[in-house]
Amino acid sequence: MSIFEQLKRNRSEITQAERHYLSHSEQIFFCLKFDNRGAYLEVVDKKGEIVDFDYRQYSGLLRSIAKNIQIVRDRNHFSIDWENPEKRLYLHEHPYLIPQLAESGYFIDEARHTIQFSPEMAGLHLFLKKESENTLSAYLQLHTRQQNFRQFRFINEEYAYVPETKSILETGTVGSFFPELNIFNVEQLPLADLQKYLSLFFSYVDNATLHYENYTVKHTQNPIKASPTLIFEKVDTDNSLYLRIGQIMPNADVDFLDDYDLYRFVSITEMEETINVHPIEQLHLEKHILEIEKVLYKHVEKGKKKKSASGIIREDTLLIIPEHVASEFIYKDIPSLIGDYTLIGSEKLKAYKINVQPPRLDVQLGHGIDFLEGSATLDFGGQTVTLLDAIQQFNKNRYILLSDGSHALVNELYMKKLQRIFKKKKDQKNTVVISFFDLPIIEELIEEKTAQQQFGKTRLIFEGFNDLSNKKTALPRIQAKLRPYQQQGYKWLQYLSQHQLGGCLADDMGLGKTLQTITLLTGIYAKDKKAGASLIVMPRSLLFNWEKELDRFSPQLTHYTWYGNNRNKEDALQHQLILTTYAMLRNDIEQWKEEKFHYVILDESQAAKNINSQVHKSVMLLRATHRLALSGTPVENNLSELYALFRFLNPAMFGSAENFNQNYLAPIQKHDDKAATEELRKKIYPFILRRLKKDVLKELPDKIEQTLFVEMSEAQAKYYEQRRLFYKEAIEQQVASKGIQQAQFFIFQALNELRQIASLPETQTNHAIQSTKVELLMEQLDDAFSNRHKVLIFVNYLAAVEIIGEELDKRGIDFVSMTGSSRNRQELVERFQNEPDCKAFILTLKTGGTGLNLTAADMVFIFDPWWNKAAENQAIDRAHRMGQDKKVLSYKLITVGTIEEKILQLQEKKSLLFENIISSDSASIKALSEEDIEFMLSRK
Repeated sequence: MSIFEQLKRNRSEITQAERHYLSHSEQIFFCLKFDNRGAYLEVVDKKGEIVDFDYRQYSGLLRSIAKNIQIVRDRNHFSIDWENPEKRLYLHEHPYLIPQLAESGYFIDEARHTIQFSPEMAGLHLFLKKESENTLSAYLQLHTRQQNFRQFRFINEEYAYVPETKSILETGTVGSFFPELNIFNVEQLPLADLQKYLSLFFSYVDNATLHYENYTVKHTQNPIKASPTLIFEKVDTDNSLYLRIGQIMPNADVDFLDDYDLYRFVSITEMEETINVHPIEQLHLEKHILEIEKVLYKHVEKGKKKKSASGIIREDTLLIIPEHVASEFIYKDIPSLIGDYTLIGSEKLKAYKINVQPPRLDVQLGHGIDFLEGSATLDFGGQTVTLLDAIQQFNKNRYILLSDGSHALVNELYMKKLQRIFKKKKDQKNTVVISFFDLPIIEELIEEKTAQQQFGKTRLIFEGFNDLSNKKTALPRIQAKLRPYQQQGYKWLQYLSQHQLGGCLADDMGLGKTLQTITLLTGIYAKDKKAGASLIVMPRSLLFNWEKELDRFSPQLTHYTWYGNNRNKEDALQHQLILTTYAMLRNDIEQWKEEKFHYVILDESQAAKNINSQVHKSVMLLRATHRLALSGTPVENNLSELYALFRFLNPAMFGSAENFNQNYLAPIQKHDDKAATEELRKKIYPFILRRLKKDVLKELPDKIEQTLFVEMSEAQAKYYEQRRLFYKEAIEQQVASKGIQQAQFFIFQALNELRQIASLPETQTNHAIQSTKVELLMEQLDDAFSNRHKVLIFVNYLAAVEIIGEELDKRGIDFVSMTGSSRNRQELVERFQNEPDCKAFILTLKTGGTGLNLTAADMVFIFDPWWNKAAENQAIDRAHRMGQDKKVLSYKLITVGTIEEKILQLQEKKSLLFENIISSDSASIKALSEEDIEFMLSRK
């Protein structure tokens, strides 16, 4: 039989009564409803009443939907579904109906409003917000390019209904848990449960984007392996041991894997602000149970090797072990097993002469040269062991033998903490040494009275950090008014200097790290005229900015720039401050390593983050009374950078790189060790001052405008000078022969070329000369992106869009760009506004000048200024306008010694003049006088 015969309708099936029914058919609608199982359909009339229907009375798409529904009903009529006794038609079980409903026009909600299908895709987002120090709130949102929705319900894995707009949104596949997603909306989530909550979320929900403070979410294919666990559940009245074999995830409850259906696990690295989502590799528990059984049977008498006679009983994962076997197992086998198994419930082993007293740490310490030193012991309820002996025993046996013959099973995290803090003094058997920087951690381990007696003077230094806000300090005389948070920063810097401690000022971009440092140096040299020179090291791109800032804010400070060919050490040391670059320091370290500086300051200190680099080795050779680092991103990639920073600032804090890796880097990055993380945080906390822009919003003006100066490379400066001389002479000849009015077009061409050489020498030299301004911009952008800012970059030339875009591509930064030829303007705007990973928007002056609302950005870079102040403000206002809830920071990039700097100076003198010159590529320059042109083309 052909396909046509098989599908042909049997006309004889339609009776006369049915024909009458069909002729009097009424309009039907498909009503969307929800219950605990999800979204389902009811066929209703125009009043919303459920109706019977026959699909044959309708035509077109309506008929097709009705027929599909009737087929499902007929099928359900002959089956029993205990989970669906009402025989409801759930859309997640019949997803093929959804596209048909979208086109029908007869899809309604319970209030009989027509449901529309949105053409936009939506993304599912989870937001976590700190409500207090120990609690979070969590809520889900759907995001489209134009709107966000908190109220929605999924009708299947790929579609959600939004009551607010009476619309259906298509999403990515969220997974089979879609009917119950609302349980992840939590008003009060304990911070301690965050890892557990996120592990559940990412196991039950797919294709969702997480937003939590400054954390970065990383999905990895590297699995986290569950660890085998020995759980001592109890010892009964006849001393039989109840031992369960289980598995545990890092920092999770022992029953977490058993209680939930998990296949992803989240580890949170707080120091690096990353949330890592891993697949889970669970254990084959039977293998481990058999392994433990094999070990137990070694202690069963030869004649009782059979399971039935051994006395050992197994119930699933639980082993019930008689006393004589359990005793041998605990003393002889636990020490070797403890390296592979986590022990839980060991405090229940008191009946087996296991000492369950928590150890008390006793110390007697005095001040050495660089460290505190003395004796330390652990007291187990009257049983005393020297600390070094206890550590040695624990590392060898995983327990500590006490003088009464009992064994102390000590918490492994506790012993690791002691090992991190206490070191053996060379050539002295029982003498321990500790670092000054570990005192806050030691105080948590000993009694308050002992802490007062042992560390009275030293602890006052740490307590002093907490009192800084109440301390009144007279500010030195500088040409600036410090904001309150900057005054607090100065107090902190001064306190570090007072106690000869190194620190890192890690404020966000634009908050004035340089100004706070200049204030510190001004105060130091005002009080101590005989203080030696200080060395400030920075990237080459910041040299001129430091010179400008020093001259502007503290002209009384003398400074020398150690850069270029004319470098004289005797002259340099006659100045209070010596400014140089990391590259120059590396090349000239032999000249400087024997000098004793008052301060060594590293600006953008992440330049020395690699301990194996020549730059880091060079800064470590410098001698100084005080050390300071400035960085908006003190840790960019991993904790080894933190070690490199504090190795320079306070070398005694962590010791060798090997010690740091063993004590902190490996436990935190490989094993997500929360105790090590918290300890590291407490250790460095007093010595890093970090304020984000959001933390000091009330103290900031709505707009902050700064100018960043950049020097040309030697090749760029040489080429610029050649073209400047050529045009100076050519313009003089043109004006002399034709007059300034007739020479306008030629003058415009000349100024335009010089502007391009200043910003983008690549465009005039076939890429033979690279732009130093692009280099400076990228340094600033790296800092901005590391601190989660979104930026606008305004340019005047199309070539700048391409060159900057290529640099962002190299760094893997997602961005959008808009030029005069862009036709999808709104799509680009919406992407930048709504997609968290889209971090930059590059716009030309003409396209970015009007009609755009880009409030997702809180930072603006004007790459090659167009001199018209009004146009410049208009560009900044693309970010700073109605709807912006952030403060906007604007940077103007100016190349020193070029027409850019000259026109900037003229702009300040003749603001009205620039309404008529170079405000766009075709602007008139009739308002320029011969003196103005001569000034712009002069060398100085």
